Amino acid sequence: MNMKVVCPVCNRLFEAECTPYKVTYNEIVYYFDTEICQLAFMKEPERFVFNCQKKNE
Repeated sequence: MNMKVVCPVCNRLFEAECTPYKVTYNEIVYYFDTEICQLAFMKEPERFVFNCQKKNE
């Protein structure tokens, strides 16, 4: 079964199994659409984590 995820950087929906780009931050695994998104997240993780938390409320 494929798990759909949204890239926290570009907000694109994709399948987690299709990407090699992922980072564990504060015990949560974040999946990224591209390496560029992953690098952007690693540079400023708090900026994107805040976006994710706000959407889930």
